[in-house]
Amino acid sequence: MPIKFGTSGWRGIIADDFTFENVRLASTAIANYLKEIDAKSIVVGYDTRFMSEDFAKSVASVIAAHGINVHFSQYDIPTPVVAFEILDKKASGGINITASHNDYMYNGLKFSNKTGGPALPEETKRIEEIINQIKENKEKILSIEFNEAVSKGIISIFDKTNYFENLKKLVDFEKIKERHLKVVYEPFFGTGRRFLPPLVKDITDFEMIHGERDPLFGKLHPEPIEENLKQLKEAVLNQRANVGLSTDGDADRFGFIDSDGSFISPNIILSIIYYYLLDVRQLKGNVVRTISTTTLLDRIAKAYGFEAIVTPVGFKYIGEALFEKRAIFGGEESGGASIQGWLQEKDGIFVNTLVLEIISHYKKSLRELRNKLFEKFGAVYNKRIDFPFSKELQGKIMNLLKSYILQNKDFLSIKNINELDGLQISLEDGSTILFRLSGTEPKTRIYLEAYSEEKLDELSNFAIQIFNKAGGLSEN
Repeated sequence: MPIKFGTSGWRGIIADDFTFENVRLASTAIANYLKEIDAKSIVVGYDTRFMSEDFAKSVASVIAAHGINVHFSQYDIPTPVVAFEILDKKASGGINITASHNDYMYNGLKFSNKTGGPALPEETKRIEEIINQIKENKEKILSIEFNEAVSKGIISIFDKTNYFENLKKLVDFEKIKERHLKVVYEPFFGTGRRFLPPLVKDITDFEMIHGERDPLFGKLHPEPIEENLKQLKEAVLNQRANVGLSTDGDADRFGFIDSDGSFISPNIILSIIYYYLLDVRQLKGNVVRTISTTTLLDRIAKAYGFEAIVTPVGFKYIGEALFEKRAIFGGEESGGASIQGWLQEKDGIFVNTLVLEIISHYKKSLRELRNKLFEKFGAVYNKRIDFPFSKELQGKIMNLLKSYILQNKDFLSIKNINELDGLQISLEDGSTILFRLSGTEPKTRIYLEAYSEEKLDELSNFAIQIFNKAGGLSEN
């Protein structure tokens, strides 16, 4: 199985394609790439998954053997903290051993560049080229024993971070303290358990569930989406909490349960944040979103005289726009966001604390804030459907869909087709359907947007019909 970097690095099943041999191979390619750009140091971190620390030490040993200094985390840390450490230590990049929100049997290697953001396509393409060259030339894989590299000072261990102090400059924790919210937090046994509690436990009535390390994630799927947050919902209702917070395995994604137990989608959270930045903080600027993310952001931007920049799926594109100061805020429907001047990486810890500030300021629940946006800018409803597929069909599905849609364009009442990322069709009533392959899992994703819940249900059935008639598979 070739090593391929998707939207968030390279991922594979542990002991199948994600092996020490392949990790050392990928690390060697990254080391060679780092030497090409005259890199001096790199940050290496890892999450709570099975053998993540051992895989990370293997990475560090290879990088160090190539004469590049390694800043190695003493304990599991979130992906956004790795991004912060890259900037704080002025490193040339970072590697985090994580499969983020994937199931427990997966692990992954995420490479970030010197900006702290995900490596850009041209960077990962070069690394893949080097991997192929190493294999073709049967290049020897260099490695130094981890403890030896530590004693020589090539690998340094860091156990403290300035992340907390810097985040406290970005979020108004005094405002949160004044409101004294009752909060329940679900970290899914992941890295967030070390990082969000110290920020809010002393200024809120705070409770955490699943706060211990478990490489199997308690047999839960560590993605903070509605179907995985049932236990958080129960805790919020039982504790009569103001809000339920959640992050995924590496704490770069966020999820929210409102006080009535309802799930508030990332699309709504992103819209609430952008509105707050314009309305209360009086910031001025565009928003950047992926093609799969709600156009409610576009409406808010337009109302304030700004625009929404639309990118392919992948936070690397959002981070790039934030870095270039083309937008003040950016996010994606999968639960990732950041702000200009913070990180070019999505940060679930930041978003959770900022939302606490927002509900403290408005003294309203998340659903009340959602309703306020709908009244002001019009209602928008979104839905995502996932279909698994075998790897053998990966290269065929999108071609089948495109062929069917083009042949039946008039019959399907399609107004426009957008191929920025995947295949997005716009219908005459303004609703949209986006078909695209996941960059992190063997799934086809269907993203739907409509302007009423009834229309969303119709659109869902319509999209499934298209998918099945085009030669698709059964729904997951």
